[in-house]
Amino acid sequence: MPTLRRTALAAAMTVLSVAGAFAQAPLPGMRSDRPPTVWDLPLGAHARELPADPFIDFACGTNGGPPSTPLTGWTDFARCRAEPATGFHEVYFRYDDEPEYWARARYLIEQIAFYQYTTVFDIPVIVSLLFDADGFLVGHRIVSDPRVPEGMRENGSSLAGILRARYGEELFDCVDQPKLPGESEFQGIFVKRECHATDAEAHLAMVVLERNLRKIGQHQQDVLAGPTAGLFESTTYFQALLDAPIEDRAARLANLPEPGESERDRLIARALNCPGCDLRGVNLKRADLTGANLSGANLHAANLSGADLTGAVLVNANINRANLRQARLAGALLAGSMLFASKFDGADLHGANLNGVLAGEVQLSGANLAGSFILRSDLRAARITNADLTGAALGGSLIDGAQLTRSNLSSADLTAASLWRTNMAGANLAGSNLSDADLYGANLREADLSGANFSNARMTAVVMTSTVTTGATFAGAQLPAGFTPPP
Repeated sequence: MPTLRRTALAAAMTVLSVAGAFAQAPLPGMRSDRPPTVWDLPLGAHARELPADPFIDFACGTNGGPPSTPLTGWTDFARCRAEPATGFHEVYFRYDDEPEYWARARYLIEQIAFYQYTTVFDIPVIVSLLFDADGFLVGHRIVSDPRVPEGMRENGSSLAGILRARYGEELFDCVDQPKLPGESEFQGIFVKRECHATDAEAHLAMVVLERNLRKIGQHQQDVLAGPTAGLFESTTYFQALLDAPIEDRAARLANLPEPGESERDRLIARALNCPGCDLRGVNLKRADLTGANLSGANLHAANLSGADLTGAVLVNANINRANLRQARLAGALLAGSMLFASKFDGADLHGANLNGVLAGEVQLSGANLAGSFILRSDLRAARITNADLTGAALGGSLIDGAQLTRSNLSSADLTAASLWRTNMAGANLAGSNLSDADLYGANLREADLSGANFSNARMTAVVMTSTVTTGATFAGAQLPAGFTPPP
């Protein structure tokens, strides 16, 4: 491994060290108090009694299919048209994605794979709840997710047997449906089974549909192209409905608390105009805090567009997936924070301290980062186009695969930074320091490199078409083929 690459990887390890407590903390989903799942949403409860915070992306369901009309939570159930078949309102939802983005911020491949889907018994599923006209939860619906990669989709039919076993295989009366003309086995097995059960003790009526086959027109081999991929159906459709009336329905409806401002709502209202507040550790993720002045909170997926966070202290904060477009963060302290896939387009971060941030896939297009400190940070695959990074300190950072087209990096410090295949076409690098940097395969087409220092840099396979190199230094650098440095 080249020395420069070892340096960059060592810097990456430093990033995790600088991240402090976050680097050592377990993923939320690995806590002893496991996150809630569909099984923790009891039939017979009212929509106002169900927890909403552990779940996300509420929407009207489509009989176990993808989401349709977005909702704010369970209590929006009536916005969904009653199903003709059941007369109930279907609400789609997903499990919280915070653990997934903790893993993505650290590029923990196995953990990303584990957390990125809503699953039942480790099989990706589409889950939804069924509510009656009064808002009582009367059904669970679980369908294997056909949107996942082929290897995962193959396991969809196996969920049927697991669910039957969960409730008691002996309860189910199953009928194998006949093979229609054109249908065939998948992986040597043909299954087209419909199972029904009634659990008198649990007051449940259940149906399980299991499919493992190739449908009409799906073939293992294509006459011209050879073996096919993805042409199969391996699915499970499960529905459990409450098979008993809601006890004391009228009394329970009469005694439900009126929907009002929650403690979380009051906290959000306080934060909307609360400069300098100590809100460290408070969970405000997904809260709409547009225009707020806020510091020290868990801001996972929060909406902070246009917020005034000037000088805010957000050390080691969770700001993954957040929206901070046009926010004011001048002089803010964000060292060690997670900013994975967050949006800072047009934000003012001049003079901010972002040392050691885990900011893969962050969006900073048009942002003002002049004079900012971003040392030993992870900015892989970031989008930082048309941004102002004049005099910014990015030494030792991982910026591989990032987009820095037309950005102003004049007088910036990129010492020992890793810029593998980074696109800096049209960027202004005049007077910048890229000594010991690794720019393998980077695109510097039409960039201004006048007066820049590339001493000992790795520039193998770098695109140098129409660059301005007046006064640039290339002493000891590994230069791209055909490039002659200026005298």
